[in-house]
Amino acid sequence: MTRLHIAFLILAPALAGTALAAAARIDGIQAGAVPPAVVAAEGLAEDIQADLDTGAWQAAGAKLAQLQVNRPALQAAAPGPEFAGYETALDSLVARVRRRDRPAALVSANQMSRVLLTITANYDLIVPVQVGYLDVAGRDAIYGAADGRWQGAASAAAELRANYAVVRAHVAQKDPTLDRRMRLRFSELDAAVSAKNGARVRVIATTLLDDVDLIEQTY
Repeated sequence: MTRLHIAFLILAPALAGTALAAAARIDGIQAGAVPPAVVAAEGLAEDIQADLDTGAWQAAGAKLAQLQVNRPALQAAAPGPEFAGYETALDSLVARVRRRDRPAALVSANQMSRVLLTITANYDLIVPVQVGYLDVAGRDAIYGAADGRWQGAASAAAELRANYAVVRAHVAQKDPTLDRRMRLRFSELDAAVSAKNGARVRVIATTLLDDVDLIEQTY
C-alpha cells in the first residue's frame, strides 16, 4: 500500500477525531499515539516533495488540497505556536506551488515536515524524533546544494551528525554495518559540501536517506 493511499485512509477518521485530540491535551502536553491527522500530514508532506522532485505539479496540488482539508484536525492535535509554524510553512508551500517555483517549494515542503516533527515530539513515539530529523536534514542538504546555498548545506550536514549521535548507540547495537556506513557517509558528505559538488551531495545524501529508512526499521 502506498503512502498516498494510507494518507487517504487516515484523513477521514482524522477529521472525525478532532474533539478527541483536543481532549487529550493537558496543559499543552499531549500523550498517547501520534494523532492520525499528524500522521497524514507527515506522509503528504513527504509525498509532495517526491512529486515536486519529478515535476508532477498536478499531483502535488492534489495533495495540497488534502492538507487544506486536514487543517482543522491538525490544529486540534498541535499546540498553538507549533500549529502557527505549520500554517506558515503550508501557506508558503501553496504560494510557491502556484508560482511553479520548484526549488523554493521543495524547501517549504521540507520545512513543513520539520514543523510536523516538532508536533510529533509531544506524543509517545516508538522511533525517536531524531530519526525523522535525519530525513529532514538530508533533504535540506540536497536542496541547499542544488540552490548553491552552501552554508545551508553545511548546516544540514552538521545537523545530520548531531541527530545521529543521539541514536548511534542503538544503531551500532542493532546493525554495526549500518552504523559504519552512516559514519562513512557523513565524512563523504562533508567532503562533497566543502568541494561545492552539488551532484555528489545529492548522491551521498540520497544514499543516507535510504539508510535512515533502515534505521527506522530497527525500532
